[in-house]
Amino acid sequence: MIETIFSIVMAELVLGGGGRTFSIGSLSLRMLLFGAMIAATLVGAISSARKRDGFATANLLVLAFFASLIPGLLVDAAWGTPARIVLAGIQPILFWLTAPFFALALQDVKTIRRGGTIITYGGVAVAVVTTILTIGLYVGFVGFGSLYVWANQTEEMFFRGTTNFFYKGHFFVGISLIFCVIMAPRWWRIMVLVLIASLALSLTRGLFVAVAIALALSFVSQRRHIYIIAALIVSVIVAAFYGHFVLDILFDPTRVTSSQTRSRDISYFIMTFDYDTLLFGDGLGSLLNGRSSVENSYLWVIWRFGILGLIFTLVPLFMSISYYFKVPRSGENYKLASAFFFGIVMLYILTAFNPFINNSIGLMYLFCALFSLRRLSRVEDGVVLSLGVIA
Repeated sequence: MIETIFSIVMAELVLGGGGRTFSIGSLSLRMLLFGAMIAATLVGAISSARKRDGFATANLLVLAFFASLIPGLLVDAAWGTPARIVLAGIQPILFWLTAPFFALALQDVKTIRRGGTIITYGGVAVAVVTTILTIGLYVGFVGFGSLYVWANQTEEMFFRGTTNFFYKGHFFVGISLIFCVIMAPRWWRIMVLVLIASLALSLTRGLFVAVAIALALSFVSQRRHIYIIAALIVSVIVAAFYGHFVLDILFDPTRVTSSQTRSRDISYFIMTFDYDTLLFGDGLGSLLNGRSSVENSYLWVIWRFGILGLIFTLVPLFMSISYYFKVPRSGENYKLASAFFFGIVMLYILTAFNPFINNSIGLMYLFCALFSLRRLSRVEDGVVLSLGVIA
């Protein structure tokens, strides 16, 4: 049962963006699946037949999560922050409660392989759809008005003019690109071109940077020097012949506002925070630069919950590093582990530009990758994994 729910959860996560793509009114499929994950976790916890490798670790993470909230919540209580504001701020990060579910689901390599397959081909599917929609907007085949009305209801798309948009599911386009390059499944070169086209059309600078750094680090880790050299040559050619064009796209005047807002957030934080903020945070009721949410999730965490919250946010990253270096550097196990690990690297880089680590889309990928790495670090060398058709 848990493995079936896991497959459904991963498919919805990859295709569904931030969670409102598949919804009826105020009820979303992701919230229904959240309830199913919690229920399945309770059943699995009391089942004598269920393996529980990693379950204790996941529960410790949940306890640490609640502990990290305490300083900020005490500040909210002292300042009399309304309960509705506190609940609204905590709701997106309550997906930390799903960590035990992923620990229970990822007990064997078959399920891990299935998760990797869903991420890879689901990301390609998102890339195909978003590319078709973007081209359709350019040529007039897709009506901007009707698409905007639908997207505004779901809050899953951010438009840049009438011909470009960023879909929250583009996060998994980037993750899928990492999986395709590292795992090299059948037709991977074609899939890479499709994924790159989708990312390019999204015009999302933070995502470009995160994917590029994660892939570069993966090349270094796997000693794929030819790819590093090729990437440098392409970068030089692009800079030489298309530098002005690229700069106009990435830094055109219509997009200066977002960059200025991020800079003002950092400046405001540096100029106004004190030791109390650093130690305890200012609670969920406080505003940073007059706003309740900011793009840089690290600023958001420190401002709300202090340094303890930031340290806790980084704990899964260090855990994944520990697991990754325990995976034998041979066979397909290492490739699959690398794909999951450098996806986590991408997530942590991207979260400095866009809020993914503190919402469902980032957290559930993090748990899937983290407990996949934990299991793979314990698989005996010689067990072969490869991406294929979902079993």
